Amino acid sequence: MIQYLKNTIVHGTRTVFHNFRLVFLMWIFNALSALVLTVPILNILMDNLGRSLLSDQLAVQFDYMWFVQFQTLYKINFDQLPLSIYTLVSIYTLLQTFFLGGLISIFHTPEKNHIVDFFYGGVKYFFRFVKITLISLALYFIAFVIIDYTGKLIHLIFRNSENVLLEFIFFALRYVLLVFFIGIVSIISDYSKVSLAVNDRTKIFREVYSATLFIKNNFSIVFTAFLIVAVIGAIGAVVYNIIGPAIPRTPYYMLLLSFILQQMLIIFRLLVRMLFSATEVNLYKDLSAVVIPAESH
Repeated sequence: MIQYLKNTIVHGTRTVFHNFRLVFLMWIFNALSALVLTVPILNILMDNLGRSLLSDQLAVQFDYMWFVQFQTLYKINFDQLPLSIYTLVSIYTLLQTFFLGGLISIFHTPEKNHIVDFFYGGVKYFFRFVKITLISLALYFIAFVIIDYTGKLIHLIFRNSENVLLEFIFFALRYVLLVFFIGIVSIISDYSKVSLAVNDRTKIFREVYSATLFIKNNFSIVFTAFLIVAVIGAIGAVVYNIIGPAIPRTPYYMLLLSFILQQMLIIFRLLVRMLFSATEVNLYKDLSAVVIPAESH
């Protein structure tokens, strides 16, 4: 199993770097999404600090009095931001769903890995994948509701108890269970999309059921591969959180270094997202392949 997982990760990594140019395409769309969200805030900051000497002081030390005044002056603008954020997050989710269709299409047929094939795959599977995404959101909602009621039950059980350690252990297990639920729903969602694309089917609920059976029958391999890729992504985040705070905020050109580091993290996360798709397509095609017994003469 260890050798099989090693070969899967190595094959997935080679597939990702063979299609490395797609990362820049996705990065451009991510940058545009971020730009749309930050321009209104940038305009507000320019209006408030554009001709103020306070901007030099804020670059060195944060001023809470200024922040309170800033929030009060632009309260109407800030009240409109949540709606903009929700709208952009929805568009971003749809965009990532579109990209995922293109990635799975290319990983499924490596000989057709041109930009045109990427967009064709995104268009072809978009509405099917959106339906899977909606089902996933419903499952996430159910998981959070269960965890919420579990927390209330723990509070109810320990409200007259002084056993703080046992209560802490139950709450820790509750959050571990939440992470496990999120991981399982993510795996089901990913493999349902892979199954739809590889088999070119349109029956959404039947394919979700089929993908769930596939995961159950190959749980150890599927979950371990998912966990390995997730750990690779986590290592990148840890490295950034170690290096990022160590970069000084002054002089100003150091902000450019911080910005470059952030963009490197975003590109790394996009590569990890591609690695998820590559390994999942590889595992699904390999483990669900029909074995034809050799004929003896």
